[in-house]
Amino acid sequence: MTFTTTFSIFLILSALIISIIVSALQRGTSGVKIMLLGINTTLFGGIFAVDSHINLAGVEYLISLFGFIICFIGFLKKE
Repeated sequence: MTFTTTFSIFLILSALIISIIVSALQRGTSGVKIMLLGINTTLFGGIFAVDSHINLAGVEYLISLFGFIICFIGFLKKE
């Protein structure tokens, strides 16, 4: 039950972040800002991964991976 709830929250948050990135790319936001969003997401997931009192059934590692992907997208964006 906990995994299903956590996973559904993760899917909703990832859809929200993807929509933010797509709108930012269409508006012409700089790649540095997108990279900063990716770094913040990676740190957010890393804090949850290191904390021993939080058990999100591996979703914290997916959040960190998602942050790396966002950072890579920002790195590839041409200024």
